[in-house]
Amino acid sequence: MTKTKIVFTSCVRYKEKTRQPEWDEIAKSDPDYLLLLGDNIYMDYGLVPTLDPFKWEPGYKPCFYSVDVFEKKLRQKYTEQWKVPEFANLVTKMRAKNGFFGTWDDHDFLWNNAYGADTHTLCGKFGKVAEKKAISRALFHEFINCSTLPSEVYCHVDTPFARVIILDNRYHATSPKAKNAVLLGSDQMKFLKDKLEHDLPYTIICGGLTLTEGGENWSNYDNEFGEFSKFVSQKKVIYLGGDIHQNLFKAPTPNNKSPCFEIISSGLSINKLALPFKFDDVRNWGTLDIDENEITVSLRDIEGTSRYRIDGNTWESQYLDRVPHP
Repeated sequence: MTKTKIVFTSCVRYKEKTRQPEWDEIAKSDPDYLLLLGDNIYMDYGLVPTLDPFKWEPGYKPCFYSVDVFEKKLRQKYTEQWKVPEFANLVTKMRAKNGFFGTWDDHDFLWNNAYGADTHTLCGKFGKVAEKKAISRALFHEFINCSTLPSEVYCHVDTPFARVIILDNRYHATSPKAKNAVLLGSDQMKFLKDKLEHDLPYTIICGGLTLTEGGENWSNYDNEFGEFSKFVSQKKVIYLGGDIHQNLFKAPTPNNKSPCFEIISSGLSINKLALPFKFDDVRNWGTLDIDENEITVSLRDIEGTSRYRIDGNTWESQYLDRVPHP
């Protein structure tokens, strides 16, 4: 059987990048599956302004929108991104293959650092979070429409060599500082545990957040991260994440800080600091080429591609090479 090719990426900001040739590059690689790992649009963009004040969308601003304005702006942003020619062509191609899946992160869920179950912040009290959560999930399903659980964003799909489990790190989450903090919640944790039971060689778990990198990550949630570490300890698991606007390959570590392979590709078409200069451009996407014997990981950025190999039998990895762009 031929290899299965999975492409994954995250963080796409139409307002900065109205043309996105990276999608054409992905299409030329002829993937079997395309996984979008969050921040597929941006309702806000942190606290750093661009040099163009009309593009400045400060963090938390959507918190103070009326419900009607929130829905209007969210739909507008999805519509703009889905009309980008390179992206639209690729989505059509991947839908025809039944290979288009995704999740969200904070900026395409509500706003920067939003936690759907946290109702005690200023935004929770005054921002009509329940109404906006419902709108956000409805529009996610309208545009991405990939969940095998219609009432949820989290889902799973079986590929020839791996079960792919796609998680929702936002809708059911509290702040990590909350008492009895949760990221997935009990129902989704049970879903994850159940879906880890299968007969395929590998498991690929996807989330908008990383496991251990950046200010927001799963390891900040001690109880759930401990459970997750136990769940994956006897399986061949790769975790794919986004959020942090960089590529990263991390092998499992003995102390379970990284209990499985953690591979990040974040920032397909974005400016890291929202500055309109080439040095601030981020153009990252990743590929897994999979068969029963090995997984080749390719992490592409603006300058070149770094490649790694994971042995399917020993579950050990090695760095292969770094190939600069022509």
